[in-house]
Amino acid sequence: MSITNEKDMKSDIADKTYLSKRWGYVAAFALLPYAILKSLWAWGFTIGLTTEQAVQDVAGFGDTLKEGPAFLYTLYTVGIDFTAILAILASLFALAFVTSWGEKLPKWLLIISGWSVGIVTVLISFMTALQFFGVLPKGYAEGLAVWVYVVTYGGLFLWGVTVFIATLSF
Repeated sequence: MSITNEKDMKSDIADKTYLSKRWGYVAAFALLPYAILKSLWAWGFTIGLTTEQAVQDVAGFGDTLKEGPAFLYTLYTVGIDFTAILAILASLFALAFVTSWGEKLPKWLLIISGWSVGIVTVLISFMTALQFFGVLPKGYAEGLAVWVYVVTYGGLFLWGVTVFIATLSF
């Protein structure tokens, strides 16, 4: 009797189209535009910067890093932004849900991490909505094109949601 019940449960899960390995691939690509944009800025490009002050802030970011860990400054001087590296690592994390090498990792580690990402994504989205409606103060936002926000915050939100769904599919 339990074998039949187990088969029914598996077929119910298989019928849910939102549970698919595709979500892991979507998550893997969601942050790549962010990584590319941040790398372009580290290389000195000014794409997406609309004011001279924003260009100066991005150009001076390397000088700000001098005060921190030496490896961050070294990376930035050769055109590698640390947050771009984090975005690539996040993409690799998403691929762990859909690749054969990801199956070799402890399942509990992936599941706990995936659920945590889902919770954090909901919290950050809620806080961003409160900023949008003026309940919480907004950060400094001048000098960036609107599409930069779509690439950065939209990519992070898409990554968080799709990693959470990839965790459910896993």
